[in-house]
Amino acid sequence: MKILLCGLEDAGKTSILLVLDKKFSLLTSIAPTIKAKRTSHTNKLLGISTTRWDLGGQKRYRKIYLDNKSKYFTEMQSIFYVIDIQNQDKFDEALIYLKDIINIVIDNHPDNFQLLILFHKYDPDIKNKKEMKDNILLLENKIKSIIKNLKYSFYRTSIYDDSSLLKAFSDGVFSATEKSKLLQSLLRDYMSKTYTSSTLLLDQNCFIIASRATNEAYQEICEAIAPRLTNALEKLEEWDIDTKDIITNIEFPQNSLEQSRDAQSREGIIFLRKLEINNDRLYLIALCLNKKIQNKSYEYLPILATNLKNLLESFE
Repeated sequence: MKILLCGLEDAGKTSILLVLDKKFSLLTSIAPTIKAKRTSHTNKLLGISTTRWDLGGQKRYRKIYLDNKSKYFTEMQSIFYVIDIQNQDKFDEALIYLKDIINIVIDNHPDNFQLLILFHKYDPDIKNKKEMKDNILLLENKIKSIIKNLKYSFYRTSIYDDSSLLKAFSDGVFSATEKSKLLQSLLRDYMSKTYTSSTLLLDQNCFIIASRATNEAYQEICEAIAPRLTNALEKLEEWDIDTKDIITNIEFPQNSLEQSRDAQSREGIIFLRKLEINNDRLYLIALCLNKKIQNKSYEYLPILATNLKNLLESFE
């Protein structure tokens, strides 16, 4: 798979890749990307290899890409277009470059192509400021007016919130693949038998390789906390503490979700379970709106693990 990261200089493209690759020590020594830098990544579980093209955002390089569109803007599955949400002075320039890219790919993209717009540097300490929200609303309206017949999605991301990056790249790389759809069918079957309201399947790097939910809000909750739960489990393992799962009791506030009308359903659990399959580690995170469902969810875990094992082996 060919994946492009595009945007102006200093938008944060290279730092995003470093965080996803867990190369945190390199964040303090990032230099401007010269032309296009290609890196490879393989998801062993899905048997998917990607080549990520980090396209330097300096003006002179942008002209090279646009003039050589057959080299840079063909045969790609996804384009991640990164906009520095804190640099309002560069918005117009970023939109012009985005429009140039759209005009190139509109007639030459694969059927499963995705355009993912990352409103980046949406950092935790400023994300609730009115200025940030106004900037995003402004950009969304302008981008919608220039997007043509392309599948696109908006994301708010920050290197200080790894769940936001993991969500975007899981959607842009894995979720549209046929293998991910097969895994989703197993999760759908698991949910029908256990009455869970949301399930995510993550690889050992916390990329979401499959997900199912009865409510979008439930899925967002699981996506947001999954990296924290897996990190807590891994920290315990550093102390040689063998922990198979982490369970947290939850209670939704009144009128927060549609199920809140039923007082009994407001209390539930979220659990993260470690699965070892063919010497590979996976994580299953599930949200159950009734604590009694936990036993049924655990009862069917061996069946799910066997089905996952059989399906993953069929990918080889």
